[in-house]
Amino acid sequence: MDHQNTSSHSRSASYSPAEGHDDGHDRDYFLNDEGVESRHSGQNLDVSQAPYSVESERAYNNVSWVYRFPADQDEVLRQDRQHYVMLISLPGLYRGPVEEILNDSSRPRRLLDIGCGTGIWVQEMAEQFPRVDCIGVDITPLQHDTHLRNCTYMQVNAPDGLRVFGNESFDVVNMRQMIHATDDYPALIRAAYRLLRPGGVLLLHEIQLRFHSAWEGFTVHDSAPGAAQIIEWLDAAHRYRGIDTSLWSRMEDILIEAGFREDATEVYYHTRQICPAELDTEHGANETLNSAGYMYATRLMILECGVTDEDGFDETFAMATEEVRGNSPGRAGPLGAQGVLSPWAYWWAVKR
Repeated sequence: MDHQNTSSHSRSASYSPAEGHDDGHDRDYFLNDEGVESRHSGQNLDVSQAPYSVESERAYNNVSWVYRFPADQDEVLRQDRQHYVMLISLPGLYRGPVEEILNDSSRPRRLLDIGCGTGIWVQEMAEQFPRVDCIGVDITPLQHDTHLRNCTYMQVNAPDGLRVFGNESFDVVNMRQMIHATDDYPALIRAAYRLLRPGGVLLLHEIQLRFHSAWEGFTVHDSAPGAAQIIEWLDAAHRYRGIDTSLWSRMEDILIEAGFREDATEVYYHTRQICPAELDTEHGANETLNSAGYMYATRLMILECGVTDEDGFDETFAMATEEVRGNSPGRAGPLGAQGVLSPWAYWWAVKR
């Protein structure tokens, strides 16, 4: 089974450096207010009406101590940019028997996106499947410009908050990049199994957050010393928050323990270069911006666990941004980061 969606939603956006940032960091490299094909302007965000704090001019939610990425307009742009990058690397909105399940008109169909972020994935699914009731949940769902009649957003702190939904009430449950956003990922998988109807499918798209060198004779630190250091710090930050960073390599066991059968589970492994081979293309530019944006979003998490200070992070981040641009100072040469791979996997498991 190797179903995949490669609809017209597999598109990328073009981003140019923003101007006017003078906070001393290299944020203007990847934060942009113009020319962004974002589905969400974020203009309705009102941090005064939610439990937020501000650190280094970035807003963060205070709902979860485990998930400490920003919750502001800059993060909306980053997550939407990341969405377009992921559509091409997967490719498409999904793999697995999603279309067959959601197009079955024998009864009403429902889809749930856990950790929906800006909601861009669930919104595009709602557009593609207008007869399906699509729900996106997150701890602090962001405001949206476009409201489809079949698309709803709810504030839910998973996994406990998922109890609001009844057993066997969804046909598709989706999660992406949640493995490092919770300290109880297996509980999320168990909740997804409970929520799925028989014949329904769970979709997981997760990054390992380990770098691997594809160039013989060079280590990751030889090729991209700054980015390699940030990922090592991030691993320490995750462990500091009780996140099990080994779960990616044990996903099949976690699925089976939750109730999914081994013969009903499939996986698509793929890798991405942290510095794209085609830097001058639109997709290459988006990949570069996405890599830098993600690393900067980890800043508070890393600082809070005490593995470095502000100056140490900012100096290392400046080096890392040059590496993903194709200007690495490492022993492998300026394009050394092209030899550094980030492993990803996409699992789909049908409930039998």
